[in-house]
Amino acid sequence: MFTGIDTIIIRVRDITAATTWYTRHLGVEVVYDDEEQRLAVIEFPAGSTVTLWQIEDGADFVASSTYPILATDDAAAAHETLSAAGVKVDTVQETPGVLYFRFFDLDGNPLEACQVRED
Repeated sequence: MFTGIDTIIIRVRDITAATTWYTRHLGVEVVYDDEEQRLAVIEFPAGSTVTLWQIEDGADFVASSTYPILATDDAAAAHETLSAAGVKVDTVQETPGVLYFRFFDLDGNPLEACQVRED
């Protein structure tokens, strides 16, 4: 019935600021934007997308409790890059075969970086 996930929506306070943050810090490309709906679809190099969608004027903002897990080949390097750029990052965690850490966008929405190791 379904062939996959089309996109994941992350609600943001300001679509312009959020789009700038995501493109600058995550190296994504905006592939679609809709000024009237105040949303932007960003695409990662592997082709998956996330939709940033501004909350309605006057609405209370609550950071998401659902978050995307982003694949990386080098969690330590990604952690260092984000940290050096002033992004709020948690410590790198390790479980058998996996390195990961959580980090947060400018609205406090969580994201996670995950490196699957084959050693």
